[in-house]
Amino acid sequence: MSGFEVPRPRCGHSQDRRVVGGLPVRVKSRRAGVAAAYFDGAPAQVGRIRTWCAGATGLDEEANALVKLVVSELVTNTVIHTASGGRCGRVRVTVEVLPGRVVLVSVTDDGPRALRPVTVPVLTDRIDGTQPSGRGLRLVAALAEKWWWTGCPGGPLTVWALIDTDRDLDT
Repeated sequence: MSGFEVPRPRCGHSQDRRVVGGLPVRVKSRRAGVAAAYFDGAPAQVGRIRTWCAGATGLDEEANALVKLVVSELVTNTVIHTASGGRCGRVRVTVEVLPGRVVLVSVTDDGPRALRPVTVPVLTDRIDGTQPSGRGLRLVAALAEKWWWTGCPGGPLTVWALIDTDRDLDT
């Protein structure tokens, strides 16, 4: 897979990317202007990731509102549905501000959970109003100009979102 860095497991011999005490480990990206960091895959980290992303963009609070909401949904899905939410799990997040205050974010998981069916991110046809979940990707699709995923089912996946921070949500 050229051009795509698959995250190494956090446990074991890969101590260089280890997340210590919930603090992000910043990593050097291959592309200039891209901020990247690894975080623990604990649900409590979602707020810390939102704050980190807002700082990484350098944009004002209003522009960051969309970025923080989209990142929050993507990270929450990763923690709930993948090995990132398990013991020694982690999440890799990248943020890049493109011309015109458009932000490209990506969230990479640790692959599927053991002994669970392999899944990929998809928009469901119907939403069960009685269930407390199932709306995250619909929200991402509504707020982002475009979203997609890369990777191979059964391995780590990266979900991408392209967010126009100047987008008027009232129309």
